[in-house]
Amino acid sequence: MKQVLLYSVVFVLLMGCGSNRNYTEQENQAYQNLQDLIASKSLEIVSNSASPFASAAFSRVANSNILGPGNSANNIDLTTNANRLIIKGDSIQGYLPYFGEQNFGGGYNGNHSGIEFNDVPENYKVVNDNRKHAVDIRFKIDDEHRSNEHYNVMITLYPNNRSTIRIQSTTRSSIEYTGRVSPLEEVKD
Repeated sequence: MKQVLLYSVVFVLLMGCGSNRNYTEQENQAYQNLQDLIASKSLEIVSNSASPFASAAFSRVANSNILGPGNSANNIDLTTNANRLIIKGDSIQGYLPYFGEQNFGGGYNGNHSGIEFNDVPENYKVVNDNRKHAVDIRFKIDDEHRSNEHYNVMITLYPNNRSTIRIQSTTRSSIEYTGRVSPLEEVKD
């Protein structure tokens, strides 16, 4: 009897994991609008929090309250920090404050301690995940001020305009940013 119950529970769990979600027409339209925004190559992402890879050394520093009240080694509020990532045509420009550890060979530049790039990326790829209603953008790009620093960037965008940016660096520990995506507002002269 216990075996039958166990098999029944496992069967129900497997069936639940395998089922596809049915999206409403409104959700499908929001997903299509997101795809259109990405295809326009004219968008901006502003992040409201950063989640650095919390090594033991970074955690010790963060626990000294150097990051300010309400922040931790795992979650740093960016609402008062200027940051943005812009995709405009074939170019991508980004300025993201960096929190984490500098690894070997990176060098330190006090004037440019954040993640900064402004170039045409390599291996730019857009992947639509129709099952999850999410779009991934992946690319490689070099730091604007450090010739030996290169980034692998993965951006995940959702129809509710939520964004996640994951950055792996050749000289620093990984970091993730969460925020919002919106159409790029053109500056009128």
